[in-house]
Amino acid sequence: MKRTVESAKEKKVNQYADIRKWYRYQFFGTAKISVLKEKKTFDASIANIAFPGIGVYSNYSVGKGKRVKIKISFIDKNGKIQEDIATGIVDWQSKIKKMYLIGIFFDEELSISKQPKLIEHLIWLIDTYKWPQPYKDQRIVML
Repeated sequence: MKRTVESAKEKKVNQYADIRKWYRYQFFGTAKISVLKEKKTFDASIANIAFPGIGVYSNYSVGKGKRVKIKISFIDKNGKIQEDIATGIVDWQSKIKKMYLIGIFFDEELSISKQPKLIEHLIWLIDTYKWPQPYKDQRIVML
């Protein structure tokens, strides 16, 4: 009987395991979110970023499935404000007291051709802080 209880506990712990194929990086910056087709724009703080998406904190609810444009602003290694743009869809959102944590899945993974400043900054962060390479399956190594 005890064996069954331990197995149930193990299953509960494993259901929360991170099975993503990409690493998420803590990222200091802001985002201006434009909800397409609604002409609604608001500011958000970036919680984390990965090549296929971004997590932001916002005072506003967007709604799962909404298409958005994200202007990502950050301070680069030289102290200059940089900006890049990506588009995507709201994959999920969760209310935390009066704020929302929103997960946005990009239409395309971040790339050097479409988000050159952001990729350059992420490469610098990965190299400087010895963060893991972006892909857990090691299909590419950036550095």
